[in-house]
Amino acid sequence: MGESVAISLAVKRAIRYDIIQNILRHYECPPSCHSHCCSKGQIHMFEDELKVLSSLDPARAGKITTDSNSPSLYLMQAPCSFLNDIGRCHVYERRPTVCGMYPFKVNTSGTTVGLQPCPVGYLIIRDFASWIIDTLSKSDISPEERSVLVDEWKKNVESYALELSEFHSRPVLMEMQIPYDELGMLSMFLASRNSGK
Repeated sequence: MGESVAISLAVKRAIRYDIIQNILRHYECPPSCHSHCCSKGQIHMFEDELKVLSSLDPARAGKITTDSNSPSLYLMQAPCSFLNDIGRCHVYERRPTVCGMYPFKVNTSGTTVGLQPCPVGYLIIRDFASWIIDTLSKSDISPEERSVLVDEWKKNVESYALELSEFHSRPVLMEMQIPYDELGMLSMFLASRNSGK
């Protein structure tokens, strides 16, 4: 196994990529989004991902450059050259890690993953809050404390609804930080909730 493949696999394990995939399988990007993440954001990738994209379509991969801020990463400026004529990913099954985890985003904390309130991200935020509220209702904290926490989570969701309403026009969005430890629990909550559908 090449060094670049080992690095990207280690990163995927560290960021709980498989759990993120289990969460994302419960959602679908709406056609109204117009691939905002691919047409407006920067797309970072590892060397092995660059090689895959270069083998699939050398001409489109020609727009990928070395990231001057991080020499071990490569960068595609928006819009992504791998979008097809209807604005969907031409290499979806072989897309880079960062694309496969969006609207989740790696951050520097090492203990949490960011979640942007794009149309799908907001649905995940809402479901995450629903799981937290459900968990609070079963906890043995006092009714007063429970009520305060539930109100805080409801206000939190409302603030992300505002972020969603401005998603296509704002250059920077407030991200919800989800501890890595809670990703697995959220995944199990979604699987359990959706198993009866």
